[in-house]
Amino acid sequence: MMKNNLYFSISLLLMLFLASCHHDEPTLGVDFSAMDNAGKRFVPYSEEVCDVREEEPWSRLSEVVANEAPEMAISARRPASSITITDMARGLLESLNSYKVHQVCGTYITTGADGEPVKVSGAVFYPKEGRIKNIIICSHYTVTADHEVPSQTFPIEALFASLGYVVVMPDYIGYGASKELVHPYLQAYVTAETVIDMALAVRPFLASRKIVVEHEEIILIGYSQGGSTSLFVQLMMEQSAAYKGLFKIKQNYCGGGPYNVARIYDETVRTRTTGIPYAVPMLILGMSEGMAVPLDIDAFFQDPLLSHYKEWLLSKRYTGTQITQLMGTKNIDKILTPMALDRSQPETKRLYRALAYNSVPANFVPEAPVYMFHSIDDQTVPFINAQVQHGYFTQHGVNNVTYDFGHYGEHADAFLIFMRDVFRKLK
Repeated sequence: MMKNNLYFSISLLLMLFLASCHHDEPTLGVDFSAMDNAGKRFVPYSEEVCDVREEEPWSRLSEVVANEAPEMAISARRPASSITITDMARGLLESLNSYKVHQVCGTYITTGADGEPVKVSGAVFYPKEGRIKNIIICSHYTVTADHEVPSQTFPIEALFASLGYVVVMPDYIGYGASKELVHPYLQAYVTAETVIDMALAVRPFLASRKIVVEHEEIILIGYSQGGSTSLFVQLMMEQSAAYKGLFKIKQNYCGGGPYNVARIYDETVRTRTTGIPYAVPMLILGMSEGMAVPLDIDAFFQDPLLSHYKEWLLSKRYTGTQITQLMGTKNIDKILTPMALDRSQPETKRLYRALAYNSVPANFVPEAPVYMFHSIDDQTVPFINAQVQHGYFTQHGVNNVTYDFGHYGEHADAFLIFMRDVFRKLK
């Protein structure tokens, strides 16, 4: 009996000792339930565990490469460090911590281009097991078909989850749950708000799943349309009264972004050609969306685009490659009317005002560090975008931006290098 009592006493003392040690340890992870989510909530509607080896998201990048003009791809100077899709896939697979990734698709509420609430969709990715370091807020590049968005596929950026991150990726307005709406293409503030609202909406979801993230600081990533969106996300998180103080940004990785869409339009008019033909009508339609008086599309588009743009662009059935083939030209004079190329015309002036508004403000001074990547050879999103942004930052004495400008080939080639380099930095 005394022996049993002795064992009981020792066990009790050991339990009390362990409990006291646990009490003294610092709390690990982020308490999402205590964070302000501005009343937004991510509502899941599907979930699965994906094996990235079976999903092979890098295989879909052939669509991005195919969007580019072959003559540009041939003439572009290729650096010694250029890589193929196969090279990148091999490198990414070798660097992953785990091949199993949770993909949870759901909806949340944001604000549309008309200022009204709209239900949109997106996907959250996180590792099936192991530690989670940070949350990555990822803004995806331009897509045209609904089946290409994060909630409808397994995007290449979801692989960051296999490195030990939660990856948050909205579909954007006009896709997924809101595909009946026109995508407000390159309306920077509207799209950035859509991204930030999803970042807020996933907080109660993560709390409900008891998902522990080690560090509160978030990471922003985006390329092409996503690169510009990512910079606007940072701007709004740091300066907007609605979001200021709700996020701590560790780093922003933005690549190949159309930071100054007015300059892009000017460059397109000057050269009379484009490496991404379908983006031209998408831009005009996107700027028109939400205007009190929409742009007169009939005054901008020529046939056959004018007669078919609703089917080609607004149905969300066609990929960029397919739309390019249907348009049949990269010559701007065959896509747009003379009025659309004349800045003195009233409708074109209205378009330019919208383009200027949706370009990164010249006085933006980022508080969190930025990694800005752009290929000098990029003809799809011309290098002038990065040059202008570099000039603005230099003018205001910004010293927390790291620039990576080099001869990395055309837009899609550069994306492979950007992804490889960001993977290395986050590994």
